[in-house]
Amino acid sequence: MNPRETLRNRNSSRSFLPFRVLLACLLLFSVPAFADHFGDIDITPITIANGNTYHGYHEFRFLIENHSMKYTHKVTIVIPDRAYSSGNSLGRLSRTINVGPEQRDLMPIWQPPLPINGNSQVRVLVDDDEAGAFNMPDPMRHAAMGGATYYSGGPYYRGGYGGSPPMTTAILVSRSLNFDEMNRAFNAKAGVVDYSAQMATGGPDSPTRGGLVPTAWMPAPGYPAPHWLELEYSSPQPAKGVRIYFTTLVPAGIQIDIKGASGTNLFHTNTPPMRMARFGNLEIPFDLTSEPVKTVRLEFNGSGPGNIGVDAVELIGASGGAWASTARASSEASGAYGSRSSSAMPTHTLLRCELPPPEWSDSWLSYTPYDAVALSAADLKALPAPAFSALWSYAECGGNVFVFGSTALPEAWRGFPKNTFDQGELVHIGLGRCLAFDAAQISALSRSNIGRVTDAVDANGRVWQGLPNLDTVNQTFPVVENYQVPVRSTVFIMLIFVIAIGPLNLIVLSRTNRRTWLLWTIPAISLLTCLLVFVYSFLREGVTPNTRIAGITILDQANRRAASVGLTAFYCPLTPSQGLSFSTDTEATPLVETFNYGRGTSREVDWTQGQHFGHGWVSARVPAHFYLRKAETRRERIEFENQNGQATVVNGLGATIKNLWLADGNSHVFIATNIAAGQKFTLAASTTLLKKEEQSGAHGLLEKCGPQGDIADGTPYLQPNTYVAELDSNPFFENGLGSKAQSARTKSHAIVFGTLAAPATP
Repeated sequence: MNPRETLRNRNSSRSFLPFRVLLACLLLFSVPAFADHFGDIDITPITIANGNTYHGYHEFRFLIENHSMKYTHKVTIVIPDRAYSSGNSLGRLSRTINVGPEQRDLMPIWQPPLPINGNSQVRVLVDDDEAGAFNMPDPMRHAAMGGATYYSGGPYYRGGYGGSPPMTTAILVSRSLNFDEMNRAFNAKAGVVDYSAQMATGGPDSPTRGGLVPTAWMPAPGYPAPHWLELEYSSPQPAKGVRIYFTTLVPAGIQIDIKGASGTNLFHTNTPPMRMARFGNLEIPFDLTSEPVKTVRLEFNGSGPGNIGVDAVELIGASGGAWASTARASSEASGAYGSRSSSAMPTHTLLRCELPPPEWSDSWLSYTPYDAVALSAADLKALPAPAFSALWSYAECGGNVFVFGSTALPEAWRGFPKNTFDQGELVHIGLGRCLAFDAAQISALSRSNIGRVTDAVDANGRVWQGLPNLDTVNQTFPVVENYQVPVRSTVFIMLIFVIAIGPLNLIVLSRTNRRTWLLWTIPAISLLTCLLVFVYSFLREGVTPNTRIAGITILDQANRRAASVGLTAFYCPLTPSQGLSFSTDTEATPLVETFNYGRGTSREVDWTQGQHFGHGWVSARVPAHFYLRKAETRRERIEFENQNGQATVVNGLGATIKNLWLADGNSHVFIATNIAAGQKFTLAASTTLLKKEEQSGAHGLLEKCGPQGDIADGTPYLQPNTYVAELDSNPFFENGLGSKAQSARTKSHAIVFGTLAAPATP
């Protein structure tokens, strides 16, 4: 018997029973899935939240366990197992880690805001050998088909037959908050996007049947079967049947599962595989359940997306019917058939976090898909320090944090500017905000305070909706002056080539009686023409890539934290073989359409060493633009002293300051120019005081100047003990081309809004 079998037998003995029970409870609490086995390696996918998200980086998380007592194994995970090439999408996400003997490790992999185009499986390699694959639950919910997708500056309305789509946002809700109450506060059915899962909640309200009915749920076209719809009821009760209201012919082969409040399966059945050629309702009776019913799940195995339309699902109880309050689905046809209902209000998608606060991510990228994170004060207190720092970074970069149950925020947040209002307070954290309420649940808030919450979420959604599109970004943020194909020059060269290789060549050889030379003159002229085109292209553009970087950085000197928002662009005469590389603190949103069949390319991302954008991100002679956000710890700073009426600054920002506007604690404004990095500079005496009607701060700076940081005067944005500095380069964003980039071909610019570390008064 080998050592591994001996260990397993020993673990199965009764002496280890208490330990095994405790371990099982812990795993059930934190990992609600079963492991897949690949020799010595067990891999368990961990669900963080189920639902659609539309921007930012979605986290896949895997628990990897090595049961070998002797060997370290190299484990590689690839998403998806098989990729399909169509449009701008992700064909490969991967990461490799080494797991030691009898060790376990968590592997996060982040999906940038492009849809995954492939099958619904994950490939596993162990020690570089194919080990197999396993199913990924809901792998295509991020930036996937259905709904408005934020791309290059506005929602690309998939299918786009009905005008502008409603704005769609996503909110992460912790398990301690009442999810149903949150959903009711954020959404009314009149504001739900057409064809979405929420259209199946409440009673039947579709005015017509047959064809495409926007007030019913329909799966997205192009999604593979099975299609499913899962509904939850806010007031569970024992049931004796379920009635499904269809807007299409009753589909064939429906699998129906009824689950109790405890999660127990109470009833299961399958309808006949033959399609029922009738419109109307489908009623499924069963014996009265032994416990209240919480969830109804419908799975459609025998019908295509266009043949499934669910208006409502009624739970038949002993004392009457009940309608679903929330719903989620495998996919949604939102926008695929055009908007033909009156639901043009912003849609708020709520996602319940499946993990307790101690297991929340310690990377701020994991929170970027959400326009808000809602949690209780106890949850916020229970966050480990790395997770709290990640949530802090998320807020600094423009996110919303909603705290219920107390306005006593962590000490680190109490020094930020705040506004107090009835039932709570608003704290400004970098470019984002924290709304803290005394009420433990959102149902206790007044209508005006619920409006504060929804307005904050909608404001964040408009940021993504307002990004520059493909037509304007090359005009507002050009990386080279002229990237167009030189049509006139090319046509002229081709005309000379045609004349030289045809009539001119034939006439000359005929007059010299050397027509047989056509066998070598034609290839020679072709070769010379190719060389001419190559030399012209080389002289015109060379082979060195061009890069442009610009952004606004919010620098909190007291806490040594920096949050940056900006743009970067690349123009490469030759496709860079090494791709692009960004740090794991950087969110890079490609400004491209995310849904265009037949156009665009499939892209690859590897997270083994940082964030490596491999194949497909930059093409030769095609500008590539990215919207960037970055949160990190930084030590750059400006040292300010004002003693005996003489004010001095030391430039510790790592780049030359072209223009500086600084306000001390008494609202005196100082202005300076051309301060070299590391230089101590004496400021001229202040002749200006801050105006109360200005002082718009970091939010105003970003709103007025944009992520590219076009600024003429920084005074209107100053607040006491802050400064605005315009730098001649950007030390806060890395150049994605790495060593291939040359400073002579890089345009870099930065605006810094800094908060001085201590009150700077005379």
